[in-house]
Amino acid sequence: MSTAHKPTIGTRATWWDDGATVPLSVVIATTKAWPEIEPCLESLHDQAQAVGAEVLVGDGHGQGLPPDVADRYPKVKWIKWPGGSVFFLRELAMTKANGAVVAVTEDHCTVTHGWCERILKAHRDHPVAAAIGGAVENGATTRLIDWSNFLIVFGPFTAPIENGTQRAISLQANISYKRRVVPKKMSQLGMMEFLFNRKLHERGEILIADDRLIVSHNQTWGFWGTFAAHFHNGRSIAGFRLQQISWVERFLRLGGCVILPAYLLWTTVGPVIRKRRLLRPALASLPLTTLVVTCHAAGEFVGYIFGPGNSPRQLA
Repeated sequence: MSTAHKPTIGTRATWWDDGATVPLSVVIATTKAWPEIEPCLESLHDQAQAVGAEVLVGDGHGQGLPPDVADRYPKVKWIKWPGGSVFFLRELAMTKANGAVVAVTEDHCTVTHGWCERILKAHRDHPVAAAIGGAVENGATTRLIDWSNFLIVFGPFTAPIENGTQRAISLQANISYKRRVVPKKMSQLGMMEFLFNRKLHERGEILIADDRLIVSHNQTWGFWGTFAAHFHNGRSIAGFRLQQISWVERFLRLGGCVILPAYLLWTTVGPVIRKRRLLRPALASLPLTTLVVTCHAAGEFVGYIFGPGNSPRQLA
C-alpha cells in the first residue's frame, strides 16, 4: 500500500486508520444461493481489485458463492454462517474487515463504474466524516409493488440528493464508514444501519451525502412477499430498539404505531414530491404503498409486544 494517502504526522483527523491493512473493505450479506449475488459481484469485483480493496461476503445460506470463488473472485473473503440474518452477517463481516473505510452494499444491488474509487476520494475529501452515503436508484421498475418496496426505504435517497452534512444518509445499499466507528465485536442481533446511523448523529458524528456514489437497487419480493417483508422489517426494527429503550419508551412506541402508517407514508412520498423526478410511479403506487406501510406498522406493534422473533431471518 502506497503511503500517498496516509496522514501527515500531527493531523488531528484523517481518513486513514493505522489499524487498517487495505484502503477499502466492501461488505455484502446474502442469504440466498448462488447466483443471486453474481450481478453485484460482477459490477464490483474488478474495481475493488483495482483500488486494492477486499470484498467480504457474509453468507447465511452456505452456498451463496460458487465453489471456484477463489479463482473467479480472488478479492472475495467468504464468511459462512448458515442461518444468520442479513443484519448479523453484515456486522460479522464488518468485524473482520481490514479496510480504512468499510463500505456496505446489498446482494441485489449493482454499483456504478468507479464506485470504489469515488468512495475513497469522498473519505479523503471529508476526513472527519464518520459515514458517507450516496444515491440509490430503483432497478426494479416494471411493477408498482416493487416501486412501493423501493420508495418506502430509499425514496429520500434517490437522485437528486443534497450533498454535504446531513442528518440522515442512505442505508445499507450504499454507505461507507470510517474504520474508527465500525463495530469491533458482535452485538446480539447484528447491524441495522438505520439505527446505527441515527446513533452516530446523536453523538455528534458527521454524516455526509455524496451524489457521486450511485448504486442500483434491484429487488422484487412479489406481491404478497412485499407485504410480508415489510411486516418483518417493522418487527425487526422494534426488536433492535428493545435492546436500548426503557419500558416507558416501549409503551409510547407501541401506542405510536396507531399513527405510524401516516408518518411513514409522508416520509416516503414527501421527498419524492419535492424532487418530482419520480412523482409518476410514486403516485401510481400510492394505494399499494399505503397498505405496505400499514403492514410495517403492524410489524412494529407485534415487535414491541413480543420482540423480533424470527423476523430478522426473513429479510434479504
